[in-house]
Amino acid sequence: MNMKTIEIKRADDHFLYRGDRIINFRPVLFISLSFGLGIFSSFFLGLHSLWINFAWLIAPVIVCIRRIFRKKVEWNILLFAAVLCALFSIGSLSFGMHVAAFEKIPAMNGDCAVMGSVEEISESGDATVYTLDNLLIVNGETAVELDGRMEVYVYGDSDLSIGMKCAFEANITTNDAYSYGRVNSSAIISRLRYRTNVNAENIIFAGEEKVNAFIAVRKEVRGVLFETMSDSNASLAYAMLTGNSGLIEDEVLQNFRYGGIAHIFAVSGLHIGVIYGLLALLFRKIRCNRFIKLAIILIVLFFYVGVCGFSPSSVRAFVMCAVLQTAESMGWQYDRLNSVSLAAFVVLLINPVYLFAVGFQLSLAAAASIIVMGGHISRLLERTGKIPAKICSAIGVALSAQAGTFPILIDCFGYVSAISLFLNLIFVPVISAVYSVIFIFTALACVLPFASGVLLFLPEYLLELAVAPIMLLEFKTALICGFSFGGAMLLWYAAIFLASDKINLKILPKSIGVGLLCCILIAVLLVRNAVFPYEAVLSLHSYYGNDVLLLRQAEKKYLIAMGAANGKQLERLFLQENISYLDGVIILAPEAQINAGVPIILKYVDFKNLYVDGNGNFADSFQKIEVIEEDSFFQLGEADCCFLDGNSLYINVLGADVLICGEALDGQVPDCDLLIAEEYSEELCWKCLPEQEVYFEKTEGKLNLYSAGDLQFVWKNDIITMKRAV
Repeated sequence: MNMKTIEIKRADDHFLYRGDRIINFRPVLFISLSFGLGIFSSFFLGLHSLWINFAWLIAPVIVCIRRIFRKKVEWNILLFAAVLCALFSIGSLSFGMHVAAFEKIPAMNGDCAVMGSVEEISESGDATVYTLDNLLIVNGETAVELDGRMEVYVYGDSDLSIGMKCAFEANITTNDAYSYGRVNSSAIISRLRYRTNVNAENIIFAGEEKVNAFIAVRKEVRGVLFETMSDSNASLAYAMLTGNSGLIEDEVLQNFRYGGIAHIFAVSGLHIGVIYGLLALLFRKIRCNRFIKLAIILIVLFFYVGVCGFSPSSVRAFVMCAVLQTAESMGWQYDRLNSVSLAAFVVLLINPVYLFAVGFQLSLAAAASIIVMGGHISRLLERTGKIPAKICSAIGVALSAQAGTFPILIDCFGYVSAISLFLNLIFVPVISAVYSVIFIFTALACVLPFASGVLLFLPEYLLELAVAPIMLLEFKTALICGFSFGGAMLLWYAAIFLASDKINLKILPKSIGVGLLCCILIAVLLVRNAVFPYEAVLSLHSYYGNDVLLLRQAEKKYLIAMGAANGKQLERLFLQENISYLDGVIILAPEAQINAGVPIILKYVDFKNLYVDGNGNFADSFQKIEVIEEDSFFQLGEADCCFLDGNSLYINVLGADVLICGEALDGQVPDCDLLIAEEYSEELCWKCLPEQEVYFEKTEGKLNLYSAGDLQFVWKNDIITMKRAV
């Protein structure tokens, strides 16, 4: 029997799109976008961003003009446009208010006496980092109780624990709302207004202070884990449970980042989903009203989010879970894109500064991409008929999450793991199961601390077994790096959204649109990241006292460090610039800092020549590098250089005189075209009479990296141009 295929075409099908519109209208998405755009524009324009409100009125005005001729006014469009205007304004104003509230906390600089209570503990290199709250600071004869918090880097062994009060004297520095051309989001969100360094022997124990329930639970979890497990396993388990990865050794945590799986330490949808699943499984055995069940589950999840410090990723996951479960309980239709939009709106409503936090950006990008692309990719894979549905779903989730976070990771950290998709497919299901075991048995151990040794034996064994491959393998060689997106990030996300099933275009117009966006994206990235044939490039990079310069000329690369540079900053810089070898290194610092700085640099990049001031008494103790002592002019590529002292360097780059000063110079100083110094000195400027001045530290009325961010000077045809570093 011959079967005849009949194609049924909808009456409202258009030759370009399916259905009655190209995209389904989602009001929550537009509300969230409007609020976020208000915050974003406020960062650049301040109160002037409110003028952008008129842009929202263009579309409804055009529509209404059309309707007027038809004698019908679309009041709903006008009302929604007014709502968008209001939310844009609220977003813009709320960002300014949060920044103003942070800056209203009095600035304290210099030697002060400090008293405060320990709220959190983490590690950073050789220091233990204590976060203090309930601050009392004595500056001179004035004692002030402050609303802000302080980050204290303690060197040496200290017995402080969460809840303890301590006192000490130290030199305090105030954190600003904006630093190095960016919003200091972590400081504003956490109210970390101050920071300081202190030796452990200078800290005095000043009693105990009652902490809130969230901190008390976090303290109990930390105590149980570290008393029962080995320190390495306890730090991993504590990070997975609370999101605080500050206790994990830097090298271990970095290897997780290189593998693209460090997100297991950021409490998000993975963790909230596991806990919700455990609670739902428990309630299956208990007969209970569905609304009571929902309320209990949400209260437990909310408390857990509080224990995690209300991190943006945990709040986003909680809101999405709450919306989903409420919709199911009420029998409402659930739309995942509206859900993630609502979650983003709630998080930004709590604190608009979250928009500039990398954790929130990654969490939102991953969740939104899974919703937009995950199901579409899974269905395409299932059509092959050769891959099981569960594997298709896992690949769709992992691949879409990788696509969504790719440009943010590249711009924020300088790299993305090339094998993260594979590792996430293998590792995340395993670690999810291990996390559920750790969560259950840690909760029991907190309730029954006398049995913690027995209860946590299995979780520790499973955790050690699960992370063993990550601890043993080296993933640094499998990194994608050497470029950045910048504003081209918008083209990337536009292409992803257009390619998804959320756009109702037919295959041909969709393919043409995605192809055009991809071509434009590639062209923009090439222009942004291309190494133009400049005759010389001098780039300046700074981050809280870690100041370095990169000189590129005649295909040679030289690093000039002002003191012992920070390893994390150097690694990010070398990855972003795709530098694996340097032709020479200069460290403008005393001998002790040079000896300390060389191993740090060698850890991230190879080099053979170290140039030092020949008028000093530097002791050559290195075997793998050649120390070249220079007491007169010498060459860096085609640049003529001369040490003025151990902290200052003169360079002549293609006829332009550049003076690099770490400290004030005594005696005669040559005139220069460009002065680069750590801080402003009126005496130094009178001596060298620079045409252009650049400072690393914050300097009012002068160009400085603290305010502007990284800078770059380029030489081409006897013209020197300054611009922001890519």
